[in-house]
Amino acid sequence: MPSDIPEPIILQGASQAKARAALVGSGGTGCNIIVEGEVKDQEFSIAISSEPEVMNAINTAKILVDPKSVEKDATSVKKGSRVASNDTEARLAGMLDKVDAVFILGGLGGYTGGWGAVLAARAASIVKCASICIVSEPFSVEGGSRKDRAKAQFQRLMDTADLCLVIPNDMILAEAPNIPINQAFRVMNTVLALPANLMLANLGKEDIRLLKKEIGGNVFAMDIAEWDRDNAVFSIVEKLKKSDWLMLDGREPAAAILFVEGYLLYDDMIELGKTFSRETGCPKVYIAKAGEREYGLKVTAVVSC
Repeated sequence: MPSDIPEPIILQGASQAKARAALVGSGGTGCNIIVEGEVKDQEFSIAISSEPEVMNAINTAKILVDPKSVEKDATSVKKGSRVASNDTEARLAGMLDKVDAVFILGGLGGYTGGWGAVLAARAASIVKCASICIVSEPFSVEGGSRKDRAKAQFQRLMDTADLCLVIPNDMILAEAPNIPINQAFRVMNTVLALPANLMLANLGKEDIRLLKKEIGGNVFAMDIAEWDRDNAVFSIVEKLKKSDWLMLDGREPAAAILFVEGYLLYDDMIELGKTFSRETGCPKVYIAKAGEREYGLKVTAVVSC
């Protein structure tokens, strides 16, 4: 390979101090993820909802909000403000004090899910903990007003969150066009929880600090590639390069985190990172070891796009 291909960074993982992490579930999607226990290993969870009956089913910290008020609060804050501007932000900041990272999960397009996520990311910035937002875009069938609202919420998250991973609900329908819509929502909850679980299990305190410093502010997409035959490294990269989820065709990514499951020596992981850089033009590649497999290789790529 040419010598000018960037050297990937192998993250430290379990060899360092574990990050103290919180989970915020915002709106219906985020609260359902908390109720279903989809995310593991976090220190504690906080639910944000506008529905009292939902709160009754949740046994974690919770903040009941008015949907119209949460939109007003989220849209009235001045960019870069370092103090809480409303009661919800103040309460969240108090709960997140001394936390290394907060994972904020919710669905864009409604009132509480998207705007609650914005307030949670704002609270994280106030107490200087890393904010990792994992959010879904509305299904196309959900209507124009939800998509317009989702776009506005996304722009606010871009101004606030350290890392924002956006997963399109329509991708679920593209993969399984005959799936009932209620089942598609349940599948999406599992998909949203996946990157949070990978990061919680395989990134330590210093890893999160490094990613916040080096790639904070980027927007990410995610996909998974598997291969159980020869030339696994090249074949995995080729699959990821052509992924509809990652949308790398015709544009160069800014950064990528590759979670690797399978037996790879250190030199093999370096080869994986360099091959990904060479084939996609990605200048920053971080690799996290995410466990062994009986055979084959599995890579979950979280890539800025």
